[in-house]
Amino acid sequence: MEPPIVFSLIAMMLILFIVAVFMTFRYKQRELQHRERMLALEKGGTLPLLEDPSARNSLHPRTFLLRGMMWLFSGIGLMAFLLALSVSAQKDIPASVRVQNANYAKNSGATEEQIRMILNDTQERGLPPGFSLIGLIPMGVGLAYLLTYRKEKDLKTAS
Repeated sequence: MEPPIVFSLIAMMLILFIVAVFMTFRYKQRELQHRERMLALEKGGTLPLLEDPSARNSLHPRTFLLRGMMWLFSGIGLMAFLLALSVSAQKDIPASVRVQNANYAKNSGATEEQIRMILNDTQERGLPPGFSLIGLIPMGVGLAYLLTYRKEKDLKTAS
């Protein structure tokens, strides 16, 4: 198998493992809550209060601020990382490698112009710098959260 495929498979398996562990822990927690409530019913005691999931997930304006900042700075960090990676990945191709590539192209039936282009190409191109623009996606999500925070804050002060 090729290394990118192996890396992708390992990443997917790791993500599936993390999701499975999370779901298992959540299931065990609900099972313990159920067992606790059943014991309380058998003993005739009062039922312990269940945590209301809607109360836990209530969206206060500060939640929007926190999420917005996390997404925004994650996007900035991703852009900086990818830009640095693309700049550092460009390096000079050694002459021996260019000659080897030219000989391979010549044996494969390349024209003299193509062979000359191979010999004159001194830069090995890695990741294009424009790829770092993918960081604009989380930055946009973060800005949307920050705008929502601002709007919610203005609505609370107006009322």
